[in-house]
Amino acid sequence: MSKKMNNPQNPLSAYFRSPKLYTAIPSGGRFYKEGIVEFGGESNGELAIYPMTTKDELLLKNPDALLNGEAVASLIHSCVPEVKNARELFSADVDALLIAIRGASGGDDVDIAAECPKCQTITDIQISVTESLSQMEDLDDLYSMTLKNGLKIAGAPFSYKNTIKAGIASFQSTRSMQSISEMKDDMDRLSAFNESFVKLADLNFELLIDAIHNITYQNEEGEDVSLDDKTIIREFLENTDNNTGKEIEEFINGINAKGVNNKVRVTCSNEECGNEWDNDINFDPVNFFTGT
Repeated sequence: MSKKMNNPQNPLSAYFRSPKLYTAIPSGGRFYKEGIVEFGGESNGELAIYPMTTKDELLLKNPDALLNGEAVASLIHSCVPEVKNARELFSADVDALLIAIRGASGGDDVDIAAECPKCQTITDIQISVTESLSQMEDLDDLYSMTLKNGLKIAGAPFSYKNTIKAGIASFQSTRSMQSISEMKDDMDRLSAFNESFVKLADLNFELLIDAIHNITYQNEEGEDVSLDDKTIIREFLENTDNNTGKEIEEFINGINAKGVNNKVRVTCSNEECGNEWDNDINFDPVNFFTGT
């Protein structure tokens, strides 16, 4: 008969998982409000990364949890306890943490399958978690640029929460397109196509507004005036010309490309082809954690 343990400490605690590596994140945690990331007193700006549990792996196989971001958020909360609200992290920070979690759980080398854009041959390559993390680009407090019309724009990267919104909208749009293509009436099909495109465009527009921190202009006295009212920013974007809109969109897209380097140089394994290209690495859990 087993003896009941009165000691509140689990006698198997010595076998619990422990941090396998420590990593910084591109933002350095500088922009977050209290309660999103809590760095330890002696962390030197690095976060402890624990390997995945069986429960974590099971959640990564749940399609709904993957689509709505719950799988990734729960994974980060489980493996990076100092992160308290993963949905509010910048997407660049989420990418860095996913790389680190993959390294803590499966070792430094990650196998990736890359398809040649020229001959469609699948080439197996390896990337190093340590090398990827060491090549991270730190994020600035705010990024700014001066438009051709003289206005100054200050922006910040997308949050993971907004990235998930965009992903869900894209998924729903794809599903809608599949249903719409089966409609028999041409007018109904055209109307449904337009409605779907408008919804997706509206969401992307909202994400663009959210990423703009402020717009600065010069008043009649030549003084710089900074505006951060989202209503004013929205009205400006709704009424500016398309060239200015493209400038702003490219600026925000450039910000979101910073952080983790997601490209690797690949040479096609088909000797008759020999094509070389920069292959994008997708850090979403479906691809990255399964190595596909």
